[in-house]
Amino acid sequence: MAFHNTNSTHVHFTSTSLFPTTTPLQCHNGGKPENGVCICPDEWIGDTCSTENFCKRATIGGFSFPQTVVGLPGYSDQVCPSGTTNAGIPVASTRCLNINMTQIFGQIQMVECDETLDSIQTNVSSATPAEREVLASRTQILTSRPERLTSQNITTAAQIASDLLNSQVTKDIAEATITTVSQLMTARVDQFSDDINIMERLTETLERFSVEQNNFSNLLVQANLAVQSVQVPNGRTAGVQLTALTGLSNSGLAAYRINVNTNISALAHDSGLANVQMFIGIPQARSRQNSNISVGFVLYENDFFFRSRIFQSTLGSRRRVISAKLGNGIRAEYVEFRLLAESTSTHLLHDFACVFWDYSKNDWSTQGCSKVSNSSGNLQCRCNHTTNFAVLVSLKTNYVYAEALSIISIAGCSLSIVGLSITVIFQIMTRKSRGNRPTLLMVSICVSMIISYFLFIFGIDNPMKQKQEPNISKDNTVPMSDLRPPEPDQGPCTAFAALLQYFLLATFMWNALYAANVFLFLKRTLSHQPRGFQLTSLLIGWGLPVVIVAISLAATYRKNNPLGYRSEEFCWLAYQDQNGNFDPKKPMLWGFLIPLALMLIFNISVVVYFSFITCKENPSLNHNRVRSVRKKILSSLSLAVVLGVSWIFGYLVLVNHNTLNVIFSALFCVCCSTQGIQIFVLFTARTTVFKKTVSTALQKLPCPEIALRKKSYTLWKKVEKNKNESTVYRSTDLELSTSLEIAVSRDMGNGRLKCVGRKKSSSEVVKSLSPFEVGCQKKTALVKPNKDYGISSVENL
Repeated sequence: MAFHNTNSTHVHFTSTSLFPTTTPLQCHNGGKPENGVCICPDEWIGDTCSTENFCKRATIGGFSFPQTVVGLPGYSDQVCPSGTTNAGIPVASTRCLNINMTQIFGQIQMVECDETLDSIQTNVSSATPAEREVLASRTQILTSRPERLTSQNITTAAQIASDLLNSQVTKDIAEATITTVSQLMTARVDQFSDDINIMERLTETLERFSVEQNNFSNLLVQANLAVQSVQVPNGRTAGVQLTALTGLSNSGLAAYRINVNTNISALAHDSGLANVQMFIGIPQARSRQNSNISVGFVLYENDFFFRSRIFQSTLGSRRRVISAKLGNGIRAEYVEFRLLAESTSTHLLHDFACVFWDYSKNDWSTQGCSKVSNSSGNLQCRCNHTTNFAVLVSLKTNYVYAEALSIISIAGCSLSIVGLSITVIFQIMTRKSRGNRPTLLMVSICVSMIISYFLFIFGIDNPMKQKQEPNISKDNTVPMSDLRPPEPDQGPCTAFAALLQYFLLATFMWNALYAANVFLFLKRTLSHQPRGFQLTSLLIGWGLPVVIVAISLAATYRKNNPLGYRSEEFCWLAYQDQNGNFDPKKPMLWGFLIPLALMLIFNISVVVYFSFITCKENPSLNHNRVRSVRKKILSSLSLAVVLGVSWIFGYLVLVNHNTLNVIFSALFCVCCSTQGIQIFVLFTARTTVFKKTVSTALQKLPCPEIALRKKSYTLWKKVEKNKNESTVYRSTDLELSTSLEIAVSRDMGNGRLKCVGRKKSSSEVVKSLSPFEVGCQKKTALVKPNKDYGISSVENL
């Protein structure tokens, strides 16, 4: 798309590409097709983005200038040396010009490396027009690094710009000053002074300048600021419309994307290509007079010069501001404008307000403005006066609600619930063979996991989803913020999130206690239990998670803002800020991930230590009594499962953002949803007692018979019970030989135990609940395993 000036008063399109074409559109040089036209980067123009719109890199007068877009300034690679006032600032500038379809750099302007904005301001008022051109170009160069500007620099530069535009203005002064103002609009927002008088003076000056700059140019455009002036012929128009077309996402304003229509009676229909459209109605009585009417527009890419106190930019969003003014004191009939309704992947439109900048209040006001409904979905307003207008948009978070749980997740969690329930019953029924301590630990782990699975299946989905459609009100009221406040808490989502946090923490707390029990057993071998371990375990296992959850709720939850504690997409802890980025202030980090990580590190350490001790060969034992490698691996695996080591995949998901993320996510999902099944298989289903119990139950089922002539056959084979068979309860994860290896390898006191193991007879096994006995000599002592320690398996630890 392209524009050209036919005269000083009328700018129009010359490209037919504004109308959708039926043939496939080929956009070049990074252009993107949209609504049948190519949206080009600033460096290229034309129907297919094939025409150069930049000056190539060049060296002129000893200064090297980079590739520069037509109309924009180019700054030299050479900068002021260190030790000078302007260290790092370019020493020269030029401007890329388009002369007879040829792009060349214009005149070079230079700056003194010790010159300051303060010294320039002092000289502006008394300078001649030629001197003001030099001062304007030097001000432009000194503000060419806006990220370095301080609050004082911005204020001084704004004062210089106002003084220059209020004096006798030439084309060079105007171009340099508009460039300076555009550069100020990209300075850090925190550096803009709270004293808005300077900025108000600048915006009033720009508004007045827009109807007085026709002597040399009708359009001045920089990346963040455009000033358009038009002379309307007498009695030939009912209004004037300004249109700024859409560029690429990283594009600013550009002259070839700004169009003025001076022969129009109402705001034109939106073609879907415009970012901004503004129509100003000309009074009919005035249009019949002989003198021309000056119409001026000023378009700001952001609202940094309009510092509001009643409207807060929570999201750091920026609003376009557009000014319309008629010259000679003429009052417009009305102004109507339309802005593109912008949304992002994280936020959607909620509501908006049509406002103007009230210089008497130094803030936005809605007086005389109203909303206009339209079918395009853009934001349209109508006001009965002219000044600086804007649309204050209130956004709401674009919540991507979690999809329903997959069949695999539901099946895995459901089977885990069944397996854990059977494990709890089995643990209680066989508790006499182990003692109270191991039973308490395993039952507590299983119970907390069962409840966690139930909460995950039935409570993770938020039943009170917020509406995602815009809620445009008829009232035109200035919103308090660009982000709509969250809705008050309703429904059970917060309760589910708190319960899920509690029982997941409780699960890992009991896992850590189980790991501590194993560690104490490994270190103490066959010595007595620590006193009060059971009571301490109850207090820590169920009590400490209560403290963490209570602190999380007290610090972050509010009735009118529940999203400080929980997420909206699903009933779980909050972890993102309003822009969708991870927020360490949210309770997900310090209320779950950190406590869980500490317990997980401890559990992994115990598993590693256990595996080392288990796999360590002891020459004091007969080789035939050392378990096989398979059983050693199975013992370590059983301990890793019950201690929740698989949750390490969840942390790997958080720190990996490449293809491994998918693998870790799948492993985490499968391992966690089936953890209950794994515990059931390793700690219940493989035990001799459970197998015999199931076998006995199956034998009691009615046996179907199949009659063949006069004979009948039973499907179940009767098994004679071996009277001499041992009925000792045994598990498969850690057998006695490991414990014996630990016992014989540990130093006690100043001497080393010397142990001799022998296999017991069947009758001795039944009496002592262990198939071995060990004679460990230190002053000749015989030590036997007992019921209290039940050292025949990991689950007995």
